[in-house]
Amino acid sequence: MSIKKEVDIEGTHVVFGATGAYGYSVIRKLIENGYKVKGVARDAGKAMALLPENVEIAEADVMKEDEISRVCKDASVLYLGHNFPYSQWKNHYVNSILNILKGCEGSKPLVVFPGNVYGYGKFQRLPVDESHPLNAISEKGILRNKIEAILWDYHSKGKINLIIPRFADFYGPNVTNDLYGAMFRNAILNKAVIWPVNADVEHNFTYIDDAAEATLLMVRDPKAYGKVFHVSGPTITARKFIEEIFHSTGNRAVIKVLSRNLIRAVGIINSNARGLVELLYEYEDPYVIDDTRLLKEFPNFSHTSYNVGIRRTVDWFKNKLGNL
Repeated sequence: MSIKKEVDIEGTHVVFGATGAYGYSVIRKLIENGYKVKGVARDAGKAMALLPENVEIAEADVMKEDEISRVCKDASVLYLGHNFPYSQWKNHYVNSILNILKGCEGSKPLVVFPGNVYGYGKFQRLPVDESHPLNAISEKGILRNKIEAILWDYHSKGKINLIIPRFADFYGPNVTNDLYGAMFRNAILNKAVIWPVNADVEHNFTYIDDAAEATLLMVRDPKAYGKVFHVSGPTITARKFIEEIFHSTGNRAVIKVLSRNLIRAVGIINSNARGLVELLYEYEDPYVIDDTRLLKEFPNFSHTSYNVGIRRTVDWFKNKLGNL
């Protein structure tokens, strides 16, 4: 992939999905480092309540081209942190990316597309590094690969610069989804924590603030443009990870592992559970993501230990629990 170095990272950083886990963490990291930030969200009121005061907030719908053109104008760096419920991926995700790319035509921004490992499909080798083939057979993995192909095409034609950080499963402040958010909420409330299929195989979890820190390191380094980087975390089992959450709350761990068949049954009435079914291989088998490339190219980066990251996350959820 070609590398272009004309990005002015001292310009405006536009973060889509400003109230989501990744967008929220990236914005905080950018503000902490003195950058000019515009956070894009569908609900400006929610964004204002969540984000630092010195963030410019733009209310916009990524499905509406005219609104996206307005917020993308003159952006130096774009972070595609927006997301949709699994049930809406097929109809909305690709079109939202195309809208953003159209909206920034002519400005040649640096685009950061936060990725995951869905596109690899069932892992062919462990640990999984960036050279793993994109062999997805799941609908979500195929769609992610389609989006990446569109972005690489824009990059190769000189329309954008591109970085793709691929993360393991997120946890941390403002990670409030039905799996990881529920872990922390339930542990604090002394309720059972649910995990899919197998809690005793090796797994990686990426602390959300580490994701933001690694992202900023990539953005600052033109040698990172045109590359994919894994950003993982220490290897652990889900059971030990959940037990550490309970330990941080002072409660006794209660873990319920749901079988594949039960998740399928729940999926009949719950769209998020239905969307998880095709990805259950990530919970049945070891899930070990190798980020040696990141650690070699950015030797000053280090992962937050699980006991520290979990304690910070528990504190965040305790503070926010009444509002979640």
